[in-house]
Amino acid sequence: MTHVPDDPTSLPNELARERSREAADRTLLAWIRTSLALISFGFGIERVGQAALGLDGRLVGFLPLKTRVAGAVLVSLGIVATLAGMWEHRHVLRAIARQDYRYAERPAIARGMALALVAVGGAALVTILLGF
Repeated sequence: MTHVPDDPTSLPNELARERSREAADRTLLAWIRTSLALISFGFGIERVGQAALGLDGRLVGFLPLKTRVAGAVLVSLGIVATLAGMWEHRHVLRAIARQDYRYAERPAIARGMALALVAVGGAALVTILLGF
């Protein structure tokens, strides 16, 4: 008995492709939500620093550059996360569109973003503890 390969245009295969496309879209939306949170938090930190400037120097040891840098780093990280999510989405959609689609291992963008956030958090912790 010979094995007949699956027809790539069969209904189950097309439904699987549709589910994969929808999963890729949900993943992109998750990246967008994460990016929006990072950008908003970074902007908020920077605004708090600017508001503290209006206290006429009543905050001893306060450096507005700290909040500006922290805010800019988080906003930048949010922008990078958006671009990475868009790149991954495009890559997945191209793979799904091929007739010979097979799952292929690829670098985990989330792991890279998590490491970047650990670095930002570590730098913030050092800054707080050392009073820079």
